[in-house]
Amino acid sequence: MKPKSTLELNRYLPALINFFSNKMSNASSQLYAHLFNMGATDWRVISLLAVESNIPASRICQVIGLDKSAVSRSLSKLNRDGFIEIEVDKKDTRARKNALTEAGIRLHDEMYIVALEREQEILNVLSVEDQEHLIRIMNALNTEITDINDFFTEKYITK
Repeated sequence: MKPKSTLELNRYLPALINFFSNKMSNASSQLYAHLFNMGATDWRVISLLAVESNIPASRICQVIGLDKSAVSRSLSKLNRDGFIEIEVDKKDTRARKNALTEAGIRLHDEMYIVALEREQEILNVLSVEDQEHLIRIMNALNTEITDINDFFTEKYITK
């Protein structure tokens, strides 16, 4: 017996994004582990803290889209290794704010060079115009994905 229909994996957007993301993450984890003793999740946390300092783990999860346990493990490792400092929020003593230390900033600056070089190699297969279209499309999809996820959660899970 065969299914009535099957996905065209070379046209099914969630699969294409997932396949690409997995390949990117696996390779970057190996590269960052070798060069910096860091993983891809650590790089994501470090790069966000370079953009937004003194933020709670919940904000990191919201922006990056990772689950709390992965972010928590990364924050613990980065704090233990002296790359971030975790401080109690003066306005809410239950909350913790995370920020890069001077060592964390230096690490960011080294990883940043490799990350941008790698991104450029990936983008080189596209014309400059296609690169701009891809960035615009990905930003549009990222802007809407939370509402789409909420819609389907409401439709299929919380009924």
